[in-house]
Amino acid sequence: MLPKLFTLTLIVIYLNYTSSKCIWYEGINNGFNQAYLNGEPKPLPLEDIGLLNEMCPHIPTREGESPKLCCDRKQLAEMQKFKYIIDNLIGRCPSCYFNFLRIFCEMSCNPNQDEFIWPLNFLNITRPNEQAVISKDDNDENIREDWALADYNDPDEEDEDKKVVTKPAEMVQVISKIRYFMSEEQANDFIASCWSVRINFQYAVDILCGSLNRACDVKRLFQYIGLKNDQSPIKIDFVFVNTTHYDSELKRTFRPSNATMFACDQPVILPHISRQKCTCMDCNAMCPKIAQAKVQNVLTGNHTLIEKVKIRLFSLHRITIVAIGIYIIFVLTFIFSNILLSLWNFTNNKKKEFVKKRQNEKTLGAEGEKMNTNGAHNNEDEADSETSFSDEDDGILARAGLKIDDQLHRIFTAIGRFCAYNPMYTIIPIAVILFVLCFGSRQYTVTTDPVDLWVSPNSRARQEKAYFDEKFGPFYRIAHLILVPKNKTAITLKYKNSLDAEEKHTFGPAFEKNFLVDALRLQLFIENFNVTTESGTPIYLNSTCYKPLDPDNTNCAIFSLFQYHQNNLTFLLNEKLYASQYLECMQAPLTQQTKSFQRTCMGKFGGPIDPYMVLGAFPTHDSVPDYAKAQALVITITINNQRKSLEQKNEQLENALLWEKYFLQYMQTYSSKWFDVSYRAERSIEDEIERESKSDIKTVVISYLIMFLYIAIALGRIRNFRHVLVDMKISLGVAGVALVSFSVWASVGIFSYMRIPTTLIIFEVVPFLVLAVGVDNIFILTQSIQRDRRQPGEDVETQISRIVGRVGPAMLLTSVSESIAFFLGALTPMPAVRLFSLYAAMSVLIDFLLQITVFVTFITLDHKRTIENRIDVFSCLQISRDQNEQQKNGYFPRITLFRRKSSTDNDNEIPNTVQTPLTATQSDTKPTTIIHQTSTMEPCEEHLMEMDGFLFGLFKRYYAPFIMNRHVRPTVIFIFFTWLAASVALLPYVKVGLEQNITMPKDSYMIDYFSALKEYFAVGPPVYFVIKQGINYGNISASNMICASAGCSSQSMANQLGIASLRPAETRISQIGTTWLDDYYDWLRHRGSTPCCRLFNSTGAFCSTNSPPNSKCYACTRSTTRESLTEHEFRKFLPFFLKDNPNLKCAKGGHAAHGSSVALYPKSKNVETSLIMGYHSLLISSNDFIEAMQQAYILTDNITRTLKLAGHNVEVFPYSIFYVFYEQYLTIWHDVFMNLTISAAAIFVVTFILLGFDIISAFIITLTIAMITCDMIAMMYIWNIEMNAISLVNLVMSVGISLEFCAHICRDFILSAKGSRLKRAEQALAYMGSSVFSGITLTKIGGIVVLGFSHSQLFHIFYFRMFICIVSFGAAHGLIFLPVLLSYIGPSPNGIRKTRIQHQRSIHKSLQLQTKLSSTEIS
Repeated sequence: MLPKLFTLTLIVIYLNYTSSKCIWYEGINNGFNQAYLNGEPKPLPLEDIGLLNEMCPHIPTREGESPKLCCDRKQLAEMQKFKYIIDNLIGRCPSCYFNFLRIFCEMSCNPNQDEFIWPLNFLNITRPNEQAVISKDDNDENIREDWALADYNDPDEEDEDKKVVTKPAEMVQVISKIRYFMSEEQANDFIASCWSVRINFQYAVDILCGSLNRACDVKRLFQYIGLKNDQSPIKIDFVFVNTTHYDSELKRTFRPSNATMFACDQPVILPHISRQKCTCMDCNAMCPKIAQAKVQNVLTGNHTLIEKVKIRLFSLHRITIVAIGIYIIFVLTFIFSNILLSLWNFTNNKKKEFVKKRQNEKTLGAEGEKMNTNGAHNNEDEADSETSFSDEDDGILARAGLKIDDQLHRIFTAIGRFCAYNPMYTIIPIAVILFVLCFGSRQYTVTTDPVDLWVSPNSRARQEKAYFDEKFGPFYRIAHLILVPKNKTAITLKYKNSLDAEEKHTFGPAFEKNFLVDALRLQLFIENFNVTTESGTPIYLNSTCYKPLDPDNTNCAIFSLFQYHQNNLTFLLNEKLYASQYLECMQAPLTQQTKSFQRTCMGKFGGPIDPYMVLGAFPTHDSVPDYAKAQALVITITINNQRKSLEQKNEQLENALLWEKYFLQYMQTYSSKWFDVSYRAERSIEDEIERESKSDIKTVVISYLIMFLYIAIALGRIRNFRHVLVDMKISLGVAGVALVSFSVWASVGIFSYMRIPTTLIIFEVVPFLVLAVGVDNIFILTQSIQRDRRQPGEDVETQISRIVGRVGPAMLLTSVSESIAFFLGALTPMPAVRLFSLYAAMSVLIDFLLQITVFVTFITLDHKRTIENRIDVFSCLQISRDQNEQQKNGYFPRITLFRRKSSTDNDNEIPNTVQTPLTATQSDTKPTTIIHQTSTMEPCEEHLMEMDGFLFGLFKRYYAPFIMNRHVRPTVIFIFFTWLAASVALLPYVKVGLEQNITMPKDSYMIDYFSALKEYFAVGPPVYFVIKQGINYGNISASNMICASAGCSSQSMANQLGIASLRPAETRISQIGTTWLDDYYDWLRHRGSTPCCRLFNSTGAFCSTNSPPNSKCYACTRSTTRESLTEHEFRKFLPFFLKDNPNLKCAKGGHAAHGSSVALYPKSKNVETSLIMGYHSLLISSNDFIEAMQQAYILTDNITRTLKLAGHNVEVFPYSIFYVFYEQYLTIWHDVFMNLTISAAAIFVVTFILLGFDIISAFIITLTIAMITCDMIAMMYIWNIEMNAISLVNLVMSVGISLEFCAHICRDFILSAKGSRLKRAEQALAYMGSSVFSGITLTKIGGIVVLGFSHSQLFHIFYFRMFICIVSFGAAHGLIFLPVLLSYIGPSPNGIRKTRIQHQRSIHKSLQLQTKLSSTEIS
């Protein structure tokens, strides 16, 4: 029984399926097909087989046989129209394209239609009059044999002279709606094959689906295609089933269509056609697998202590780990060495005590008294000091170094003697030389262009920018408006759906009508307001703006939401369903005619408007943007840019700058009831920086005035209130500061003669540097004179020359070291740093020459004035020296006119028999025979010599002994090396870049703009990938390495860019547009009512689709494949493509999208260079910009290598407007290391030579400077100071200032007469440390504090913070660490110098003895 039942069932099923019939046959009109239920399939005429193979390539046919189908030629021709529309959307991906054709070909022609299709609705329509054409197209005789079938002919372009035969009309029944049963697997495979197909910056599925954003699925897609698609009159109700399905409504059983769909990563192989796989740009499956980023370990409570330590350790930078390791070793070594040293000292002291007890048993009680440990230590040092001199000969270097020191001493003594004795011969020639040098500053030029300031002419970005500007024109200028509604609540608006029914949808506040109207009025006003030039010519925006379709379309390229209705205010005011236009255009920006209002979505200027460029702060769901929820509008105005020229004025650029100026002025006063607006123009940043610089002039001037005032006061040593007018050094301080100013001025003049420009940084930083160096030398020279006593028989001039001979070499050491270091620093390619180094080196050198000559003359005159009790500044007035007068007037001195003493006055002077002892420790001059003579020292000078300055006394009596304490010294070493280790550990974490908001004044409108940019922008700046000359695009193998459509190489340039855009978080590339090459091929093969590429019959010139309907034109080529295109055809038709404006008939016209993407050779019309446009992801911080540029370079370098491996010697590079400014940060650490290393090396070499070939001293100075620099860089991390060219200039400057803190103390240590390192370090700190502290530290602190009140964030961060660190860190290392380090590892005294000092001491003692004997004889 069961076998019979089973057999019966199979028979029923077989009969059911084998009896499948058609439901329609014959196309009637407008896409309707005549009903033909249960009709038998009919054979297709043999002449229509070619059309069938084109439309349904999956249907196998045999030569000479007519297949039986449910469609005729008319139906196939109607499908052909629809095919051309689909071809423009998804034709670049063969799998998606032919899958789509198969679905509808199965519906139209399958002989078993009723198995999966059944009609639902019918209509009765009149069969139209048919026109049988009996004439032949004149052009057919010119068709090549290898061309495809003729195009569909547009009725508007039919020849008027054709003869037709009219047939009578009749009523026929047609099908208006069907139900299509499809398997879910087939539907899912289809949408998967089309999911990633792109149309410029949009996805084709979004357009096919009709969704508001990328939230499309199978049901929405087929519902939109079947029921909401206005392109097809037949409505299709798709039903997805997996197996045989019984429809209760139709009371029929259906077997769903289960046609095989090609995956996008599969080649299309059909009986009548074969195509390549889709590329990565249109198929994610074709893209290489992306390795998942490593997930960083996050500390949780579940981790053990060891695991937490490991996690934290592995998260640290390698430099930090090395610093920690070295510091641990240092700590252990430090502790161990101190323990050993303590034990050794304890044992040694015990032995000494035991010996003393045995030798001095009688005085044991006295010896048992408690001794001060530090005092005992000092006594040992003193003993060592007396016994450490040796007469052994030193090495060759020591003797050569002493000869250099002696020679320098003699040279500077001679210079000092000449300048002191000959003030007129010193001042006048130097004044003339200064005048000549300063006179050159009339020709100085200030570089303000950021490109010239921060970018080397030979840098990659600079050269690539020049190439881009030359081939494609300078990147256009931009004016931005960011409009944010004051009412931030969402709104509900009505819109038309695809069935013309009104629906409600929730929109963001950016779509509120009042807000939109007010915003559009603002845009229209900006478009139409005018500015009058000096010549009286009115300048409109249209006079300066960028017009991509000029001359065909002269409207400005303004990117705004209102371009979706061509900025029509009436439309916005009158249309209640205005949201429909926005929805359709946001979903498909290339739409030529919307369903709601039959308006184009293209901008008034002819180009498309991408919604992410005109809307802000819209949410995303699974990386799918929901534009309808936007919170703000963005209006971008593009203005033509021109290159700046120093030789001649650029009128177009001047007009653009003028328009921008008045645009900004208007926006500063604009206000709206409905929104807040943030704005900027291209000139905004430069204007605001200039305004900031001017506003801080007052702060800088006050800063320098405070430093000048301190110098004038601190140079003097006030004895009492009566002599305050005499003891002041205002005139000397002003003279010293003036020399500093003249040195900077002269350096500007010198380089102006050499046509080397200057910068604002030079005027802001170089005076600070030169003042630090100059003031230090001024204080050292002045205080050395104040602390010195004139030798018997020595006049003022000789005394000054002697002191200059002693101090001059130290001044030479610092000045020459810094100058050479800066001159070598000028080797850096960065212009700002190079110019600073040149001007700094020259200024320091000139300042040194002026101080060693003119200032010596000034100080000689001032010293004489002080001795003669003359008032400072008003030197013709003198304070009386009469003791009686002084007692009579009390605190108020008697002032008289100064009268030069005559020779008789000198003869009557009472001899002063008190001799002035020569302090050997203060002079290295050779001893001279002292002859008894009258001393000319005045009481005033004698008082000065007896009085120590407050700082000097503080350093000598308290500070120096405290620092040299046996317990303090190791603590200092430990603290400073700990500081150094911490600084090295923080070096890798210093941020690189310069945040844009920092460069703006605190009250700048640009601060609000940057905040709005961060909050509301959705996309970063455009990026262009430029292909240089060297590739033949007409060659198919070469073009396959560039394009991205099917058949192109998987390693092509466009595909690599597409792969990069899939990882925007890593590559910083969010969007890549379609290439001009792909669009050109689509433009060539486009078919339809009117081909895109046509030529006039008569002239052979290009015949645009915008030509009159009766124009007689023929297709350029009827080949629809790239392979069949010849190189000649490629070159011939490319200019037509680049000039063709897109329109409803041909959306692929390249003028709007690619007109400026290709540069042709003028004569041959071959492609010289071209580009592919994309967009970076949103870039906010400097790190974002740097990383984006770095990733773009990596990407293009890889593309270049790929092309060269393929045999194409061509270079590809990225270009974006910000690259030229941020390129410096790619190599900033290299530049920092090289500049600081070169400076340190120069200082090491110069100090080694000028300190008498003392390598230990040179090493100690260089080490201390390196420590200061490391601590400075680490402080930049702590204080949030970024590493950039400004901070690099400051670091280079800090090297010079640090040398001032170190060199003088170190040289005084070398020349000290003490025997032990400890005493020599203490003496150097006491005598020279006070001068350094008062000369640099106190001078700078007062001026720097004023910078802290600056309104400029740039000044506050990069000048106040860094300058205060330079001075404080330099003082800490120079006055604390350096003396302690010298006390441990400082160089031993030169043997010859020790012998001289010992000899001088013996002479000094004999002189003292001689003086006592003379006094005894007199008494």
